[in-house]
Amino acid sequence: MNANQIRVVSQIRNSHARRKVSRNAPCPCGIGRKYKQCCTRKDFEWVEDDDGSLFKSMPISDELANVLDEQRQSFIAKHGREPGPDDLVFPDMPHPEHMEHQMIEIMKEAGIDPAIIYATEKTGRIVSEENMDLLSDVELDEWNAAIEEYQAEHGVTEPEYPIGTVALYGPDDKTTTKIVAGVILDDDAEAIIERWVGTDVKDNPKVQQGIQEFFAKHGVKSVAAIDENMGCPHEEGEDSPVGEDCPFCPYWKGKQGSNSPF
Repeated sequence: MNANQIRVVSQIRNSHARRKVSRNAPCPCGIGRKYKQCCTRKDFEWVEDDDGSLFKSMPISDELANVLDEQRQSFIAKHGREPGPDDLVFPDMPHPEHMEHQMIEIMKEAGIDPAIIYATEKTGRIVSEENMDLLSDVELDEWNAAIEEYQAEHGVTEPEYPIGTVALYGPDDKTTTKIVAGVILDDDAEAIIERWVGTDVKDNPKVQQGIQEFFAKHGVKSVAAIDENMGCPHEEGEDSPVGEDCPFCPYWKGKQGSNSPF
């Protein structure tokens, strides 16, 4: 943690001693709206220090509170005084820059979207559904601007929804015994799925017509498809198609899926 982060923790721990910001005052996040029209709807509140400095105050879990208290007691035992705003809460932690570098490397190894990695490096924060309400609109705007900046520089365009997907499955690389078509309505929606199974469905005209009708029904604008089998039909997690026993999957056993075979 750096000095500013330590002060934030200090203010959280002692928020009862801080003054709340007036709801009619300009929002401390700097967006230009009144506080009551901005960050009051977030899961934190702005508080003012004795010297006029502004900080976020947010609830912390009992577990984290216990950890902070243990660190405080350890500091007092070692230094004979209460920790101050410029003292490290976790003195044994690696330097923040080292931790950030490690985090970025882990994100790269995990195949995280490069735009998200770029935004993390530029803003110094990670934005997710879990922490969005702990960030001001200014911080979220900075994050989104970094994403858009990366996409503009690298020619990345947002997908045009609805998007169709096609995945093929079979017991080997020659026979396709299951086709899974999906429709994604937007980036937060769960895919709508339909399946076709049989002894060999890849070139079946009736199956192809069914897929086209499925996509047309949902207004699909573009389709992402892989032309090769992705693996054993059982790996997709639904159904087991008709056919001979799969040499790689003990669940094959000639079972039929939920759709009628062709």
